[in-house]
Amino acid sequence: MAHRDDDNLMSKLRQMSEEGITGFFNEIMSNDKMRSSFGRAGEHFMANKRSFDRNVEQVLDFVNIPSKRDVRDLKARLDHLSSQLLNLSIKLDRALDHDEPTKAKPTVRRAKKPG
Repeated sequence: MAHRDDDNLMSKLRQMSEEGITGFFNEIMSNDKMRSSFGRAGEHFMANKRSFDRNVEQVLDFVNIPSKRDVRDLKARLDHLSSQLLNLSIKLDRALDHDEPTKAKPTVRRAKKPG
């Protein structure tokens, strides 16, 4: 029974928090000043994130550790080289298959039996 009471309490808290968040965002969207302030805060947050990401990338470069972008670029280059190698292999196989029928196979001459 205590478990059921805990579930009910958690459910009520979750519902209250959802209603609180909904009310908060409804209030922000209805007030122009609050909406613009909230928008500016979001823009500042994204600018700070870009700056942070750039700084982390510089630190990783400084200590010679590849960043996600470096790994992604390297993977793209490897994929491109792999496809070129596959194409070259296919062309080589075709060229070898094409040259085989035109080459005369050596014939083996047998000596005649004396007689």
